Formats: sequence, C-alpha cells, structure tokens
Amino acid sequence: MIYAGEQAKHRKIYTDILDRIRSGELRPGQRLPTERELVDLYGVSRPTVAKALSRLQQEGIIDRRPGSGSYVAEIHDTVPPVDSRYFGLLIPKLGVTEIFEPICARIAQLSRHHNFHLIWSDSTAHKTSSTAEHFEEACDRYLEQKIDGLFFVPLELVPDCRKTNERIVRRLTEAGIPVVLLDSDYLPYPERSPFDLVGVDNIRAGYRAAEHFLKQGAIRVDFVYRPFSAYTVESRLNGCRLALAERGISMPTGCVHIGEPDDPEFVDKIMETGAENLICANDATAISLMHTLQKRPENVPDDVRVIGFDNVKFAEFARIPLTTFRQPCSELGELAVEVMMARLRHPDRPAVTLGANAQFLIRDSSIIKSHVR
Repeated sequence: MIYAGEQAKHRKIYTDILDRIRSGELRPGQRLPTERELVDLYGVSRPTVAKALSRLQQEGIIDRRPGSGSYVAEIHDTVPPVDSRYFGLLIPKLGVTEIFEPICARIAQLSRHHNFHLIWSDSTAHKTSSTAEHFEEACDRYLEQKIDGLFFVPLELVPDCRKTNERIVRRLTEAGIPVVLLDSDYLPYPERSPFDLVGVDNIRAGYRAAEHFLKQGAIRVDFVYRPFSAYTVESRLNGCRLALAERGISMPTGCVHIGEPDDPEFVDKIMETGAENLICANDATAISLMHTLQKRPENVPDDVRVIGFDNVKFAEFARIPLTTFRQPCSELGELAVEVMMARLRHPDRPAVTLGANAQFLIRDSSIIKSHVR
C-alpha cells in the first residue's frame, strides 16, 4: 500500500500549473518557473515544489530536463483530452451514509480541474430485500450511458451482496469500464481484485484500537460486527489479532461476535462470555451496542469499553462520547481522482492500492477507569 499524508500544498501547486497549461497560458514547449521561483511564489519548501513537479512529470504533462528546468510537454503527450469524460458513482445508500458523501463531494469539486462530469444514480432501496436488485439496475444504467469510469463501493449488509458484487464486476469488466474501488475490495483478504483501491489502512486502525486497550492493561479484546459486512471489517479484525498476537495473547472465535447490536439477546450472549473491551466494526454498530447496553446492569465505560470506526457526527455527542477513527474523506476523494486519471492514461498497469491513515480519536467510551490517574 502507498500512503498519502498531508499534501494540500503540493496539490495546490500541481493544480495551479495544470490550470495554466489547460488555459493556454503555458504552452507546449514553454519553460515553467524554476523551483526557486515556485518556492517564493507559494511560500513552501523546495521538497513540496519537487513533489508537485514530479507528479506532473509522471503524468506526462511536463518534461523535466536536468540542468535546464521543467517544460510543458508536447500536445500528444499531455492528458487530459479535449472532450470531457463522464464518471459514475455506484455507492450503496449514497445520501444516507456520512463517510461517502464528503468523499464524493471532493471528487465532484475536482471535476473542473480534470475535465470530467460526475453522474450518479439512485442505487438504494428502502427495503433491504430489494437493495441488491436496485444496485444492479443502477450498474446497468451506467453501462447504457457508456460511462468512461466508475467509482465503486461494493454492496454490503444484505444477504445477496457478494453474489451481486460479482455480477456487477463481471459486467463492468466485459464492458471495459475502468473502476476505482472506494474503501473496500469486493474480494476477501488475501485475495485481490484487478481494480485500483483507495481507502484507509484498516489493518493498522484495528491494530491501534486493540493496542489502546492493551496499553491500559487489558488482556482480552472482543470484536463485534454485523452479518454480511464489507471486507474492510475483516482487515480491522486482522489488525486486532495482530496486536494481540505480538503480546502473546490469542483471540479465540468466542471473542468475535457476529450479529445485530440492537438485538438484546445477541448483546446478552456477548456479555455472558465475559467481554469487557469491545471493538466494533463501525460507529453505527458501536452506538447501537451502547444503546442496547443501557438496558443491562453494565455501564460504559465503567464495566464495558467500546471503540468504533468512522467518526460519524453523533459519535462525539453520544451520551458517552465514542472513541473512534476519523477517515480523511477529502484526501480520499483526491486520491480516487488521481488513481482514476492514472488508470485512463495507463490502462494496462497493475492494480494499485492507495491509502491514507485514519486519525484515532480517544474519548470516554474506551477509557479503563482503573487506568486513569
């Protein structure tokens, strides 16, 4: 996986130069300002300027000549084309979730810079029984529109999701549509699809969540998720197992709980196993679990600790503020566009995985009281 940190400054330089080339202000063969001039112009370091120029060079937009400087590449070497492209969004429950909306908003913001139009389809259904069918219909509409690329989040949380994803992927592959996966592959680890993938490092996040409990003296960590969850959940679980294993602690199957967190009987069974430190697949699961726990004698965080993922809006303002991970949504949107444009330029290159690190936000829900000094 390739990681991306805070790169807003170098991306601004990249975008500004690209706009000047597209507008005709900088013409093919024309020399760009020197690195020193760009450093002074943008008030940044020389390595930041070098990153922006390297990216333009890698994309065939400029030529960098040692000892001479950087020049706008000839027309036939530059991308983008004159005609706009059309990219689709195939994302379950877009408009309902909190994570993918800002990612897609950032993709839309970048459409002008990269000369594409972003279109989307109603890929959701109010009834779970028809969600998979609607998802496939949305894919078919994109194929009819002959889109140039698709940003795709595999379907989850419904019984037919895996077969549905396989059918969709087969149609996209047969049509030769470039695909950038967001957040999750449609295949389970360690399998890897032939599509580019943009998301956070879920193994690392799972590791850090378990490590947080272990540093407070915990000797057992449990994991909770809903049936038919995305494969990112397995990556988070694997990260938890790795953190435990490094300390000589096993994570038996009895510590992995699959069910609905709003089901009192399911939560009763979890608590009967002696679970005290719970890592949930996402914030929705964690908040629902804490709500169900309110009907039991155990209290959060005195008796039971909980960690989630995603940092949804209500996580910080829950009755017990939830420890969670914030996904860098804007950055993920930028990476998704970068990968899509690179795929169009180099359709035969191997699939890549681009990742950004999630920020760990420690709040009251995960603090072991005896550890507080």
